[in-house]
Amino acid sequence: MDTFGPVDPETLQGKIIVVARLRRLHQDSVNIVKEARDTWAIEHQGELEALKLTQETLSKAEALLREATILVYKETGNKTPAPGVGIKEVATLDYSLALALGWAKEHGLALALDKKAFEAIAKTSQIEFVVRGTEVTATIATDLDKVLGKEEAHDPPRS
Repeated sequence: MDTFGPVDPETLQGKIIVVARLRRLHQDSVNIVKEARDTWAIEHQGELEALKLTQETLSKAEALLREATILVYKETGNKTPAPGVGIKEVATLDYSLALALGWAKEHGLALALDKKAFEAIAKTSQIEFVVRGTEVTATIATDLDKVLGKEEAHDPPRS
């Protein structure tokens, strides 16, 4: 690929030529990979559709499991209501950015709001416009086979 003739890579012009050639080589590689991926996607359309369907179904099932876990937690207060699921509470802060910036300027923290620093202070100090809260999220064990036992986590054999 020597379309520009000999190149002195120490000169500015040489460096420009080297970069131009490398960009062309890179784009050729991108095009080859794209074509290969497109061909692969066509050849494996069924598997890709199955993957998409199982991902959507899994996401819905996990959302339902999280909702059920939070419901049981709210009813019982138990943060580990069943093996494989649990409750995590994360402190939350709700405030107006404009009021927080004004507060930061008044307290000499910054000319622009340093959100991380402000929230660290807000978690330990009473600031009148900050509303503290707790966000409850449900966790699901990564390895449910381990929690349930392999046989229970798999579909029963079909006859």
